[in-house]
Amino acid sequence: STEFTELGINASFRATPSVLLSGQLLSRRAGDMYDGSPVIDYALVDWTISNTPEHAYGVMIGRSKNPLGLYNDTRDVAFTRPSIFLPQQIYFDQVRNLILSADGLQFYGRLYDEQGTFSLNLGVGSSPVDENVEISFLGSDYGGDVESGDPAIIARGEYETRDGAWRFSLSAAKVNLSFDAAPADPIGSGEIDLLYWIASVQYTAERWSLTAEYMEEPIEFNGFGPLVDNRDSTVQGYYLQGSYLLRDDLEWVVRYSEGFTDKDDREGTQQSAATGGFVPPHAFYRKDWMVGLRWDVTPSFMLRAEYQWNDGTWTLPRRENPVPSATVQDWEMFSLLASYRF
Repeated sequence: STEFTELGINASFRATPSVLLSGQLLSRRAGDMYDGSPVIDYALVDWTISNTPEHAYGVMIGRSKNPLGLYNDTRDVAFTRPSIFLPQQIYFDQVRNLILSADGLQFYGRLYDEQGTFSLNLGVGSSPVDENVEISFLGSDYGGDVESGDPAIIARGEYETRDGAWRFSLSAAKVNLSFDAAPADPIGSGEIDLLYWIASVQYTAERWSLTAEYMEEPIEFNGFGPLVDNRDSTVQGYYLQGSYLLRDDLEWVVRYSEGFTDKDDREGTQQSAATGGFVPPHAFYRKDWMVGLRWDVTPSFMLRAEYQWNDGTWTLPRRENPVPSATVQDWEMFSLLASYRF
């Protein structure tokens, strides 16, 4: 399939030495999930309140990227991603807009000392919600609407050594969603509460790097009725990734990832039984190996090639795979990407 394209156009303007205006329009085409319609990726005012050799702190107002994990706030920039697709067991594309950004305030601070850099981000705002979020959490696009409920709270603390070799991060997002059921819907109006957190570590040497991230996401459903309220679980995902520079313009990457919709039912058998076998066990987990090659043809033009071996279909979008029993447990994917920046 060639139904995957991304086009971003951004601009920035420094109104004063301490105030920066910036924004980006993004067109993303990804099968049935995104049709390429332009959306505001981010649009914000960044006010640097103080900036000295010892510290920096400020506030961003508007739609800003959520600082989650090592890659969420730069996931739309192909040149900064470690692969064509981020590890889906942590960076879910099927609910991408929910975790990508928030409309509100984000405070940030950095402290510099002889040991390294300590960073802290704290944000509060409303998370954009689309039909993909409803289908992913509730299993169908009902007549009612899912909306952002209580303001989301996003936080990340990070430490990077002075030489840039080690990077440690702990980030989290507390999100509340509300569903207003239509009269004909088989489920009632309710709320979804989730706490999405990621622990990250990365080591970077001159020609190679190792990265590992671990995620858990406790989810609670309330008020929907028996069809949904018994789905409470703790989602779990993690990966280990290594990269090596074969030469200055050629990089090799390998990654192993695992993820489960319920960390207490890693084989999916209990969840499958709860559906009467309609949803097979392999729809509740995914384990995969990925190997890839990146070639920076020029500083502005990049080519990537990747191959994946997958066991399980959990992270495949329900919108494009509405009949879980029609999916196969073991599958492979070959991907090519060409990216140009100017």
